[in-house]
Amino acid sequence: MKVRIRLQGTKAEVSRLRKHLLKNNPQLILANPREGTNPKYAGKQKWACYGDYEFGKIRRRRLD
Repeated sequence: MKVRIRLQGTKAEVSRLRKHLLKNNPQLILANPREGTNPKYAGKQKWACYGDYEFGKIRRRRLD
């Protein structure tokens, strides 16, 4: 069973939480944070980080 995850906030918040979650959860995969692209929020975009959590499976990560 997989659960999709999205972290959203400032670049610093997302990066810090991503690092913390990856360190403590070997079942978790999270991509690097990226800035939003919605033109509606131009100039005040949030940062997001997407990934998934798979129960009972240790994931192989290329980089942490």
